[in-house]
Amino acid sequence: MELLVQPTLTVFLRTFLALLFLLAAVPKLIHREEFFGVVRNFRLTPDWLSRPLALLLPLVELVLAAALLVQPVAHWAALATAALLIVFAVAMAINVMRGRTYIDCGCFRQGMKQPLSWLLVLRNIGLAAAAVLTAAVLPSVPAPSVLDLFVGVAAGAMATILYFSASLLSGLPDPRRAAKSS
Repeated sequence: MELLVQPTLTVFLRTFLALLFLLAAVPKLIHREEFFGVVRNFRLTPDWLSRPLALLLPLVELVLAAALLVQPVAHWAALATAALLIVFAVAMAINVMRGRTYIDCGCFRQGMKQPLSWLLVLRNIGLAAAAVLTAAVLPSVPAPSVLDLFVGVAAGAMATILYFSASLLSGLPDPRRAAKSS
């Protein structure tokens, strides 16, 4: 349990989650029409609600990314982050159960579609668990030292780079399928 209340760990988790939400939000704001299509394609809300939701979601992600880095509100931001990730997981799970795995998850607008899968649902649940863990331990974590901040931010940034790289790689077409279809 002592490992969980290390300032370096909470700085790492907060940085990682904040960078993920930032990297998810900015491209959605830049490519608003494309993201609107993704939201509408999930078919979970009435059409009239899809556009406002597509505009609101990236703004919420930006606010949460910033709030995760501000100590007085980080606990509540981590809980809200977990809740949003669970909402995303449920939306994906509903579409996977409907057999609609061919649609893009809309997670990152990197130019490649990432089809829905149970793996993405589990990924969001895992990220939500990390956010809940962060919220749970934050009240009892001592203030981070300069070294804790440096190591935590560096580790969070590196984890984000690895995560984003894996996301990009998972969006690449399967060469075995391409060879079969030719």
